[in-house]
Amino acid sequence: MNQPQKTPLMMLYSLEKARRFSEKYLFIGRFLSKIMFSLKYDLQKAEINIDEERYCLAATVSAAMYGLMFLFVGMAFGVIINRGLGTGTIAIMLVTGLGAGLAMLIFHLIYPKLAAFQLASMVDQELLFAMRTILIQLSSGISLFDTMKSISKSNYGQVSKEFALVVRDVNSGVSETEALEKLAFRTKSEVLKKTAWQLTTTLKSGGSITSALNSQVEELISKQMNSIREYSAELNLWTLVYLIVAAAMPSLGLTFLVIASSIGGSGIGPEAVILIIVLSISVQCAMIFLVRSKVPKVVK
Repeated sequence: MNQPQKTPLMMLYSLEKARRFSEKYLFIGRFLSKIMFSLKYDLQKAEINIDEERYCLAATVSAAMYGLMFLFVGMAFGVIINRGLGTGTIAIMLVTGLGAGLAMLIFHLIYPKLAAFQLASMVDQELLFAMRTILIQLSSGISLFDTMKSISKSNYGQVSKEFALVVRDVNSGVSETEALEKLAFRTKSEVLKKTAWQLTTTLKSGGSITSALNSQVEELISKQMNSIREYSAELNLWTLVYLIVAAAMPSLGLTFLVIASSIGGSGIGPEAVILIIVLSISVQCAMIFLVRSKVPKVVK
Protein backbone atom coordinates (compact mmCIF):
# COMPACT_ATOMS: atom_id res chain seq x y z
CA MET A 1 0.00 0.00 0.00
CA ASN A 2 3.01 2.30 0.40
CA GLN A 3 4.56 1.76 -3.03
CA PRO A 4 4.98 4.81 -5.29
CA GLN A 5 1.73 5.56 -7.03
CA LYS A 6 1.17 7.60 -10.15
CA THR A 7 -1.18 10.54 -9.55
CA PRO A 8 -4.60 9.98 -11.21
CA LEU A 9 -5.49 11.90 -14.34
CA MET A 10 -5.95 15.68 -13.85
CA MET A 11 -5.54 15.46 -10.06
CA LEU A 12 -3.42 18.39 -8.85
CA TYR A 13 -2.69 16.87 -5.43
CA SER A 14 -0.42 13.82 -5.41
CA LEU A 15 -1.39 10.61 -3.64
CA GLU A 16 1.98 10.49 -1.90
CA LYS A 17 1.08 13.73 -0.10
CA ALA A 18 -2.44 12.41 0.54
CA ARG A 19 -1.01 9.47 2.49
CA ARG A 20 0.51 11.94 4.95
CA PHE A 21 -2.79 13.69 5.72
CA SER A 22 -3.45 14.30 9.39
CA GLU A 23 -6.22 12.18 10.87
CA LYS A 24 -8.18 15.26 12.00
CA TYR A 25 -8.92 16.18 8.35
CA LEU A 26 -10.07 12.72 7.27
CA PHE A 27 -13.70 13.34 8.32
CA ILE A 28 -14.19 15.01 4.91
CA GLY A 29 -12.91 11.91 3.15
CA ARG A 30 -15.06 9.62 5.30
CA PHE A 31 -18.17 11.65 4.46
CA LEU A 32 -17.52 11.48 0.71
CA SER A 33 -16.54 7.79 0.81
CA LYS A 34 -19.90 6.97 2.43
CA ILE A 35 -21.64 8.68 -0.50
CA MET A 36 -19.40 6.91 -3.05
CA PHE A 37 -19.77 3.53 -1.36
CA SER A 38 -18.27 1.59 -4.30
CA LEU A 39 -15.11 3.73 -4.37
CA LYS A 40 -13.14 1.28 -2.22
CA TYR A 41 -13.61 -1.54 -4.73
CA ASP A 42 -13.11 0.76 -7.74
CA LEU A 43 -9.75 1.86 -6.33
CA GLN A 44 -8.69 -1.77 -5.98
CA LYS A 45 -9.81 -2.68 -9.49
CA ALA A 46 -8.11 0.42 -10.92
CA GLU A 47 -4.89 -0.55 -9.08
CA ILE A 48 -4.80 2.76 -7.19
CA ASN A 49 -3.15 1.83 -3.90
CA ILE A 50 -4.67 4.22 -1.37
CA ASP A 51 -7.57 4.00 1.05
CA GLU A 52 -10.83 5.61 0.02
CA GLU A 53 -10.90 8.28 2.77
CA ARG A 54 -7.52 9.74 1.79
CA TYR A 55 -8.37 9.56 -1.90
CA CYS A 56 -11.60 11.52 -1.31
CA LEU A 57 -9.72 14.14 0.70
CA ALA A 58 -7.08 14.46 -2.05
CA ALA A 59 -9.91 14.83 -4.60
CA THR A 60 -11.43 17.62 -2.48
CA VAL A 61 -8.12 19.51 -2.26
CA SER A 62 -7.54 19.13 -6.00
CA ALA A 63 -11.09 20.34 -6.77
CA ALA A 64 -10.57 23.38 -4.51
CA MET A 65 -7.39 24.21 -6.42
CA TYR A 66 -9.28 24.00 -9.71
CA GLY A 67 -12.04 26.19 -8.27
CA LEU A 68 -9.49 28.81 -7.23
CA MET A 69 -7.88 28.82 -10.68
CA PHE A 70 -11.18 29.14 -12.49
CA LEU A 71 -12.19 31.93 -10.13
CA PHE A 72 -9.55 34.07 -11.84
CA VAL A 73 -10.60 32.77 -15.26
CA GLY A 74 -14.16 33.88 -14.48
CA MET A 75 -12.85 37.26 -13.36
CA ALA A 76 -11.08 37.70 -16.71
CA PHE A 77 -14.23 36.82 -18.66
CA GLY A 78 -16.34 39.03 -16.40
CA VAL A 79 -14.08 42.04 -16.91
CA ILE A 80 -14.15 41.52 -20.71
CA ILE A 81 -17.94 41.16 -20.84
CA ASN A 82 -18.94 43.77 -18.22
CA ARG A 83 -16.08 46.20 -18.82
CA GLY A 84 -15.19 46.27 -15.16
CA LEU A 85 -15.14 44.49 -11.78
CA GLY A 86 -18.79 44.89 -10.84
CA THR A 87 -21.57 42.73 -9.44
CA GLY A 88 -21.96 40.88 -12.74
CA THR A 89 -18.26 40.05 -12.83
CA ILE A 90 -18.31 38.76 -9.25
CA ALA A 91 -21.32 36.57 -10.11
CA ILE A 92 -19.46 35.14 -13.11
CA MET A 93 -16.42 34.49 -10.90
CA LEU A 94 -18.46 32.60 -8.31
CA VAL A 95 -20.37 30.55 -10.87
CA THR A 96 -17.19 29.68 -12.79
CA GLY A 97 -15.14 28.84 -9.70
CA LEU A 98 -17.81 26.81 -7.89
CA GLY A 99 -18.90 25.09 -11.10
CA ALA A 100 -15.34 24.09 -12.02
CA GLY A 101 -14.59 22.91 -8.47
CA LEU A 102 -17.75 20.81 -8.26
CA ALA A 103 -17.22 19.37 -11.75
CA MET A 104 -13.63 18.35 -10.96
CA LEU A 105 -14.64 16.85 -7.61
CA ILE A 106 -17.21 14.66 -9.37
CA PHE A 107 -14.64 13.71 -12.01
CA HIS A 108 -12.02 12.77 -9.38
CA LEU A 109 -14.55 10.61 -7.52
CA ILE A 110 -15.69 8.70 -10.61
CA TYR A 111 -12.17 8.46 -12.10
CA PRO A 112 -11.31 5.12 -10.36
CA LYS A 113 -14.38 3.54 -11.97
CA LEU A 114 -13.37 4.94 -15.36
CA ALA A 115 -9.79 3.73 -14.86
CA ALA A 116 -11.03 0.28 -13.89
CA PHE A 117 -13.08 0.08 -17.08
CA GLN A 118 -10.02 1.25 -19.03
CA LEU A 119 -8.00 -1.61 -17.55
CA ALA A 120 -10.85 -3.96 -18.44
CA SER A 121 -10.76 -2.79 -22.06
CA MET A 122 -6.99 -3.38 -22.10
CA VAL A 123 -7.62 -6.91 -20.85
CA ASP A 124 -10.29 -7.56 -23.49
CA GLN A 125 -7.92 -6.25 -26.16
CA GLU A 126 -5.32 -8.97 -25.49
CA LEU A 127 -7.47 -11.70 -23.97
CA LEU A 128 -8.37 -13.49 -27.20
CA PHE A 129 -4.72 -14.05 -28.14
CA ALA A 130 -3.84 -15.10 -24.60
CA MET A 131 -6.72 -17.61 -24.45
CA ARG A 132 -5.67 -19.13 -27.78
CA THR A 133 -2.14 -19.53 -26.40
CA ILE A 134 -3.56 -21.21 -23.29
CA LEU A 135 -5.58 -23.59 -25.46
CA ILE A 136 -2.54 -24.54 -27.53
CA GLN A 137 -0.37 -25.18 -24.47
CA LEU A 138 -3.04 -27.16 -22.63
CA SER A 139 -3.70 -29.25 -25.73
CA SER A 140 0.02 -30.08 -25.93
CA GLY A 141 -0.02 -31.47 -22.38
CA ILE A 142 1.34 -28.52 -20.38
CA SER A 143 -0.22 -28.08 -16.93
CA LEU A 144 -2.58 -25.19 -16.18
CA PHE A 145 -0.16 -23.60 -13.71
CA ASP A 146 2.77 -23.71 -16.15
CA THR A 147 0.49 -22.28 -18.83
CA MET A 148 -0.56 -19.37 -16.60
CA LYS A 149 3.10 -18.84 -15.69
CA SER A 150 3.98 -18.69 -19.38
CA ILE A 151 1.18 -16.15 -20.03
CA SER A 152 2.38 -14.00 -17.13
CA LYS A 153 5.85 -13.80 -18.70
CA SER A 154 4.53 -13.15 -22.22
CA ASN A 155 3.77 -9.81 -23.85
CA TYR A 156 -0.02 -9.75 -23.38
CA GLY A 157 -0.19 -6.41 -21.60
CA GLN A 158 -2.70 -6.23 -18.77
CA VAL A 159 -3.64 -9.91 -19.21
CA SER A 160 -0.05 -10.90 -18.36
CA LYS A 161 -0.19 -8.70 -15.25
CA GLU A 162 -3.44 -10.32 -14.11
CA PHE A 163 -2.04 -13.84 -14.53
CA ALA A 164 1.20 -12.79 -12.82
CA LEU A 165 -0.89 -12.04 -9.72
CA VAL A 166 -2.52 -15.47 -10.01
CA VAL A 167 0.90 -17.16 -10.25
CA ARG A 168 2.13 -15.13 -7.26
CA ASP A 169 -0.86 -16.26 -5.20
CA VAL A 170 -0.29 -19.91 -6.12
CA ASN A 171 3.43 -19.66 -5.27
CA SER A 172 2.48 -18.21 -1.88
CA GLY A 173 0.46 -21.33 -1.04
CA VAL A 174 -3.01 -20.52 -2.39
CA SER A 175 -4.71 -23.20 -4.48
CA GLU A 176 -5.29 -22.65 -8.19
CA THR A 177 -9.07 -22.45 -7.72
CA GLU A 178 -8.78 -19.84 -4.96
CA ALA A 179 -6.29 -17.79 -7.01
CA LEU A 180 -8.64 -17.85 -10.01
CA GLU A 181 -11.56 -16.87 -7.77
CA LYS A 182 -9.55 -13.86 -6.57
CA LEU A 183 -8.92 -12.97 -10.21
CA ALA A 184 -12.66 -13.16 -10.95
CA PHE A 185 -13.48 -10.83 -8.04
CA ARG A 186 -10.62 -8.45 -8.86
CA THR A 187 -11.02 -7.82 -12.58
CA LYS A 188 -13.51 -5.43 -14.21
CA SER A 189 -13.36 -7.37 -17.49
CA GLU A 190 -16.57 -9.36 -17.82
CA VAL A 191 -14.92 -11.76 -20.29
CA LEU A 192 -11.94 -12.50 -18.04
CA LYS A 193 -14.27 -12.75 -15.04
CA LYS A 194 -16.41 -15.32 -16.86
CA THR A 195 -13.31 -17.21 -18.02
CA ALA A 196 -11.89 -17.34 -14.49
CA TRP A 197 -15.18 -18.64 -13.07
CA GLN A 198 -15.38 -21.20 -15.91
CA LEU A 199 -11.87 -22.46 -15.09
CA THR A 200 -12.69 -22.57 -11.37
CA THR A 201 -15.88 -24.57 -11.93
CA THR A 202 -14.13 -26.94 -14.33
CA LEU A 203 -11.25 -27.54 -11.89
CA LYS A 204 -13.67 -28.28 -9.06
CA SER A 205 -15.80 -30.62 -11.16
CA GLY A 206 -12.86 -32.34 -12.84
CA GLY A 207 -14.09 -31.53 -16.37
CA SER A 208 -12.13 -30.74 -19.50
CA ILE A 209 -10.45 -27.32 -19.25
CA THR A 210 -9.74 -27.33 -22.99
CA SER A 211 -13.42 -27.74 -23.91
CA ALA A 212 -14.46 -25.01 -21.47
CA LEU A 213 -11.87 -22.57 -22.83
CA ASN A 214 -12.70 -23.40 -26.43
CA SER A 215 -16.33 -22.34 -25.91
CA GLN A 216 -15.15 -19.10 -24.27
CA VAL A 217 -12.86 -18.33 -27.24
CA GLU A 218 -15.70 -18.83 -29.73
CA GLU A 219 -17.99 -16.60 -27.66
CA LEU A 220 -15.32 -13.88 -27.42
CA ILE A 221 -14.76 -13.91 -31.21
CA SER A 222 -18.50 -13.58 -31.80
CA LYS A 223 -18.73 -10.71 -29.29
CA GLN A 224 -15.87 -8.80 -30.90
CA MET A 225 -17.34 -9.17 -34.40
CA ASN A 226 -20.70 -7.89 -33.15
CA SER A 227 -19.05 -4.88 -31.47
CA ILE A 228 -17.28 -3.98 -34.73
CA ARG A 229 -20.53 -4.16 -36.71
CA GLU A 230 -22.38 -2.06 -34.10
CA TYR A 231 -19.63 0.58 -34.09
CA SER A 232 -19.66 0.76 -37.89
CA ALA A 233 -23.41 1.43 -37.88
CA GLU A 234 -23.16 3.96 -35.04
CA LEU A 235 -20.30 5.81 -36.74
CA ASN A 236 -22.57 6.89 -39.60
CA LEU A 237 -24.87 8.67 -37.15
CA TRP A 238 -21.98 10.38 -35.35
CA THR A 239 -20.57 11.58 -38.68
CA LEU A 240 -23.87 13.30 -39.47
CA VAL A 241 -24.10 14.83 -35.98
CA TYR A 242 -20.52 16.10 -36.21
CA LEU A 243 -21.20 17.81 -39.55
CA ILE A 244 -24.25 19.52 -38.07
CA VAL A 245 -22.40 20.67 -34.94
CA ALA A 246 -19.17 21.65 -36.72
CA ALA A 247 -20.59 23.43 -39.78
CA ALA A 248 -24.34 24.05 -39.67
CA MET A 249 -24.99 25.15 -36.09
CA PRO A 250 -22.24 27.81 -35.73
CA SER A 251 -23.07 29.50 -39.05
CA LEU A 252 -26.84 29.32 -38.53
CA GLY A 253 -26.51 30.48 -34.93
CA LEU A 254 -24.38 33.46 -35.88
CA THR A 255 -26.80 34.37 -38.69
CA PHE A 256 -29.75 34.16 -36.29
CA LEU A 257 -27.99 36.43 -33.79
CA VAL A 258 -27.21 39.00 -36.50
CA ILE A 259 -30.86 39.06 -37.62
CA ALA A 260 -32.15 39.21 -34.03
CA SER A 261 -29.78 42.01 -33.09
CA SER A 262 -30.71 44.06 -36.17
CA ILE A 263 -34.41 43.72 -35.32
CA GLY A 264 -33.81 44.64 -31.68
CA GLY A 265 -31.59 47.55 -32.58
CA SER A 266 -28.50 46.22 -30.78
CA GLY A 267 -25.27 44.92 -32.25
CA ILE A 268 -23.14 41.82 -31.81
CA GLY A 269 -19.79 42.50 -30.21
CA PRO A 270 -16.58 40.57 -30.81
CA GLU A 271 -17.04 38.85 -27.44
CA ALA A 272 -20.16 37.03 -28.72
CA VAL A 273 -18.35 35.86 -31.85
CA ILE A 274 -15.36 34.65 -29.81
CA LEU A 275 -17.72 32.84 -27.41
CA ILE A 276 -19.46 31.06 -30.31
CA ILE A 277 -16.11 30.00 -31.78
CA VAL A 278 -14.83 28.72 -28.43
CA LEU A 279 -18.05 26.78 -27.76
CA SER A 280 -17.99 25.29 -31.27
CA ILE A 281 -14.37 24.13 -30.91
CA SER A 282 -15.08 22.73 -27.41
CA VAL A 283 -18.11 20.74 -28.61
CA GLN A 284 -16.17 19.42 -31.60
CA CYS A 285 -13.27 18.28 -29.40
CA ALA A 286 -15.71 16.63 -27.00
CA MET A 287 -17.38 14.77 -29.87
CA ILE A 288 -14.02 13.61 -31.24
CA PHE A 289 -13.03 12.18 -27.84
CA LEU A 290 -16.48 10.60 -27.49
CA VAL A 291 -16.24 8.85 -30.86
CA ARG A 292 -12.70 7.69 -30.08
CA SER A 293 -13.83 6.27 -26.77
CA LYS A 294 -16.43 4.16 -28.55
CA VAL A 295 -13.88 2.39 -30.78
CA PRO A 296 -14.07 -1.37 -29.99
CA LYS A 297 -11.00 -2.47 -28.06
CA VAL A 298 -10.48 -5.67 -30.05
CA VAL A 299 -6.97 -5.05 -31.44
CA LYS A 300 -4.14 -2.63 -30.76
